[in-house]
Amino acid sequence: MNNKASNSNTNTPTALASWMRGLARELELQGCQPAPLFEQAGLDIALLESPEARYPVPQTTLLWQKAVQATGDETLGIKAIRHITPATFHAVGLSVMASETLEQAFGRMRRFADLVTDASAIELQTTESEFIVELKLREGAQPAHQSTDGFLCLLANAGKGLGEPGLVPLRVELSRPAPQTGNLEFFEKSFAAPLIFGCETMRIVYALATVHTRLKGANPLIAEHLDQASQAAIERLKPAHSASKAVRQWALSQLDKGAPSIEQAAAFMHMSSRNLQRKLAEEGTNLASIVDEIRQSEATRRLKQSQDSLTAIALDLGFSDASAFSRACKRWFGKSPSEIRGA
Repeated sequence: MNNKASNSNTNTPTALASWMRGLARELELQGCQPAPLFEQAGLDIALLESPEARYPVPQTTLLWQKAVQATGDETLGIKAIRHITPATFHAVGLSVMASETLEQAFGRMRRFADLVTDASAIELQTTESEFIVELKLREGAQPAHQSTDGFLCLLANAGKGLGEPGLVPLRVELSRPAPQTGNLEFFEKSFAAPLIFGCETMRIVYALATVHTRLKGANPLIAEHLDQASQAAIERLKPAHSASKAVRQWALSQLDKGAPSIEQAAAFMHMSSRNLQRKLAEEGTNLASIVDEIRQSEATRRLKQSQDSLTAIALDLGFSDASAFSRACKRWFGKSPSEIRGA
């Protein structure tokens, strides 16, 4: 059996197979052999050791259900993450570890979320005093509660994972119903933040100052190289006929003329704007996100590897002036272009 497949031929969401390694280990610790459960769910357990192998999310959902039935433990998702490492999430996990702030770390998670799974997306919002990390399920995706429990717990403990245990959320909003009474305390201790169950959204809410705190393990140069590896891995996931891949290559060549419109992109792709928007949505993205990702990647490269003026870089990336470019850098990296260049 070979489940090393992505969404190249169907709209079935997938996830890195290595994400299930923690579940397999936890099952073993609880005296339950994981291999038969993987087989019952139609998953090849050998793929756990293949760095870029992917499992269909509907089958991982079935695996979680069977695992909970076998153990009677609804907290499996949270317990499973104790057995994973940053490398579990490919280069993304390692680049997150080298981030300068939690805001940067979450920005990387958002940017490269598809590498981990295309069943959900991470959205970031900033208010006057709060920084909100929201996990949004994509249409048709129905991951098990245990899967989202584990992932959200990772997000809530990002500060601890990056060596700053004091950087904790203000609150966590979960869409799942409250766990059994006997498990509630375990949930609260694991998330290290007040929990609200039965919400319409899944959100981790931080104080703005918390996510701006500089992390001790920051290494911008290493993070930049790992970002390139993450982007390359995402491109490998896309089939040759991927609409987003074609649009990305085209948009990169158009940025010096300004941010391209959906009408221009559709004309290049020889299809209607509505059809292109639909195809991009099926691949979990849109033109604005593609352009933003290109600009962020190119900004990092140009600021670090060239002596071009900020105005020249800004215009080449389609910004109206250096001020607009500076605002974008603040949003992406929490720093001005000059600070990035001098780091």
